[in-house]
Amino acid sequence: MMTMKRLDVPVRQWVPDWLGMICIFFIILPVTMLNGSYTGSMLEVSSTLGTNTEDITMGYYAASAGMAIAYPIVPKVLDALSSKFLLLTDLSIQFLLSWVCARSQNIDLVIICSFFIGFLKGFLMLWFIRRATKIFSPKNVRSEFYSYFYPLVFAGGQVSMIVTAELAYHYNWQYMYYFMMMMLMASILIVIVCFRHNRPLKPIRLSELHIREMLVIATGLLMLMYVINYGKVLDWMSSFKIRLYLVIAPILIAFFIWKQYHSKQPYVNLAPLYQPKAIVGYFYMMLVMFFSTSTTLLTNYMTSILKVDSTHTYQLYIYLLPGYVLGAFICFWWFRWQRWRFRFLIAGGMSCFAAFFGILYFTVSPESTYEMLFLPVFLRGLGMLVLIIAFALFAVEELNPKFLLANAFFLICFRSVLAPILATSFYSNTLYRLEQKYMYSLSETISQTDPLAASQFNQSLTQHLAQGHEYTEATQMATQTLYATLQQQSLLLSLKHILGYLFVISLVIAIVSRFIPFHKTIRVKYTKAGDDMV
Repeated sequence: MMTMKRLDVPVRQWVPDWLGMICIFFIILPVTMLNGSYTGSMLEVSSTLGTNTEDITMGYYAASAGMAIAYPIVPKVLDALSSKFLLLTDLSIQFLLSWVCARSQNIDLVIICSFFIGFLKGFLMLWFIRRATKIFSPKNVRSEFYSYFYPLVFAGGQVSMIVTAELAYHYNWQYMYYFMMMMLMASILIVIVCFRHNRPLKPIRLSELHIREMLVIATGLLMLMYVINYGKVLDWMSSFKIRLYLVIAPILIAFFIWKQYHSKQPYVNLAPLYQPKAIVGYFYMMLVMFFSTSTTLLTNYMTSILKVDSTHTYQLYIYLLPGYVLGAFICFWWFRWQRWRFRFLIAGGMSCFAAFFGILYFTVSPESTYEMLFLPVFLRGLGMLVLIIAFALFAVEELNPKFLLANAFFLICFRSVLAPILATSFYSNTLYRLEQKYMYSLSETISQTDPLAASQFNQSLTQHLAQGHEYTEATQMATQTLYATLQQQSLLLSLKHILGYLFVISLVIAIVSRFIPFHKTIRVKYTKAGDDMV
């Protein structure tokens, strides 16, 4: 059994190794679920605070941006602090930030707290990764470690959505924060009781933390996210803020890149951007996250067409978890045996997305059932994990180990920040435009000369008159009923329109990937365990 001494976990002498192992995983559990805003309670928070759902989306991805900003300096901080001091400080601050989010009525403050929660998560994640590397893969085989780690991280995010939806539905949206605070408090008590200080603190020079560079790239990244996320709400170029941020954000990002290029000791080394394999890996992972974020379309379908409540909507995503497990299992043995070409794995992963979109395209209708969505959701989880693990390996295969931290920074920015928020904005805007188009097209033909429309109108009118309503009132209610039917039909046509294109695009990519001259990915050992993993 793996000992705590070998894992460099400073537990007290009376703590057995098996208990120490439980402590490690219990501490990281709330970290994988923690965020400043939870999409599972999006509607409840929006209605309570009088905000837009885009505010919750901004807070959710601001946490990922915070983690990206923190990652380049995390190893320096971990090497300077003892494990107990780091865990206690980090968990305590996250506890306070969660309390602020729960009590705040200002959504801007929630977004700021979300960013700092993500920033602090970066330190705990790398602390865990350095131990988990030895637990999951004692021989330091990267593919084996990824096959354990990625399902754990993505499953934690999905579980948090499900728990959030349940607590918001049965109690209040604030209860998710209280639930996470209880878990954080339990983790703090475990650290106090079971851990000991193993070394004195070392001073860190401020110049080594690159505070100025962090402020520049954080501001630029958040401004860019703001433009992408709030464009539809603020009517794009009609908003002064959008126009201002659209000018400032590229300038800040360009200045940051120029500064790193000319710096002798850069905050983030740009070397991964010169590696063709890294660029291909980032591109494919952005594509994967773009396809994965299409579950927002599925959520619209369930709430508007099938009339499913938010609890059952997020419960459906439980079926992602077995997909994650199977995808990790396939990658584990694929890279261990290495008997088939890499492109077959990529084509297979993309085929899962093609099947996901194809099944939805041919089955979504008012007569469909909730249970018919289990299989496509499972396939989405399977394809996502296979491709994420495969291209995480591919991107770093020929990368110099000293640039792995820079790779982690770019990986988080592209995969966990820009790709999903771009996808969310794209699906939201496209769905809105198509709904308007189809609503106009359908309403053009609706009149008393249309037998189907006249029949539905008269049936609804008769029903309302029978309920005792006056003729004028019954006419208005019948018109509203017909209008609701048109809205439902326009949404359904819009969903089919988008899903059809996604099906064709994913199928073409799957076929093309089958013939791309990838290579047989080799096992890549860790130079310094875990510093490249996110």
